[in-house]
Amino acid sequence: MQEYNTEHPFDLTLTEEQQMTWDMLRKFAETELRPFARQTEIDGKPSDELLEKIKSLDLIPLIIPEAYGGMGLEQDSVSNALALEALAYGDLSLAMSVSVPLLVTQIISEHGSEEQKGELLPKLVNGSIFHVGLGINNALLSTDPYQSSVTAEENGEEIILNGSKTGVAFANHANTFLISASNESGECNLYFVNKDQEGVALEDKEFMGLKGAPLSQINLSNCKINASQKLGGHNYSINYESLIDSSRIGMSALALGVCQAVLDYVVPYTNERVAFDEPISNRQSVAFMVADMAIETEALRLMIYKSAALKDLGEDFHKQASLTYRFAAHHGMKIGTDGVQLLGGHGFTHEHPVELWYRNLRAIGIFEGGAGV
Repeated sequence: MQEYNTEHPFDLTLTEEQQMTWDMLRKFAETELRPFARQTEIDGKPSDELLEKIKSLDLIPLIIPEAYGGMGLEQDSVSNALALEALAYGDLSLAMSVSVPLLVTQIISEHGSEEQKGELLPKLVNGSIFHVGLGINNALLSTDPYQSSVTAEENGEEIILNGSKTGVAFANHANTFLISASNESGECNLYFVNKDQEGVALEDKEFMGLKGAPLSQINLSNCKINASQKLGGHNYSINYESLIDSSRIGMSALALGVCQAVLDYVVPYTNERVAFDEPISNRQSVAFMVADMAIETEALRLMIYKSAALKDLGEDFHKQASLTYRFAAHHGMKIGTDGVQLLGGHGFTHEHPVELWYRNLRAIGIFEGGAGV
């Protein structure tokens, strides 16, 4: 029998700080995000007032070192996953309005050169949180997720980028983009590209979901940048696999928030919806479907916590992150589908939010980069 690990006992109890953050963000999601989710989708973007409220959460300055104008507080991966889950409970598009800038800030803070951090981090504190856009999502679905649909030809002090990135959130708000690209040896790194550089073209894209977050495609055609625009500087190489794995945990946490929203919506609906003189939840087929949704949601929660905890412990979390993301993509879509099915004709109308959640959940298995922990 395996010995009990007294150093790292199995304990899912949230710390006092985690619980306070969870409660605050969950309340914000319910009162400030969810009521405006439908209008945000209609408008194709959040209102300026709502963006100001999102920015006032101060989640971006929280992780920026004090030397660059932030608070310099270290956030563990479990706490980050909890935060993303809580925000997505309100709306996935609006949650990504926070998660994408958070991931960008985290990447720059941990991997940027001193020059890059000095130039960009203060602007993320005092200016727009969308100052730096993130281009990780590959335009070609056949591309290996740990490689890029953009190629980087490195020739001394000059780097030439070619290819496309899709699903770039708030690209029109950004002045700089952080783009992943694969070089000749197959190594994938990140590069800063200015919006006004020659060879950069933005193309607005409309997707079946995430309509509340303006998404664009970036097309790079012989875009020449300096070697100093490589993340971390000339000779720096990021562990791209670890970055994608972290993003996958974050995307799974966002999916969990939406799955919980679907479950919490269909339970009272099936209890109150009467057909043939009894609540439809009395029917075994309905009850079993709701039970499966609850089991799958809770299983996803435990998988996310385990992935994030492994990362916090400095363990190899690649396998667990991959399994978690696969589970989130498959069962998130199933929970969204079952939510629509349980509402019947109502599930196919804008009168209820389940069809919105269903469409948004479809993005989980397609977008590799929209969050990180």
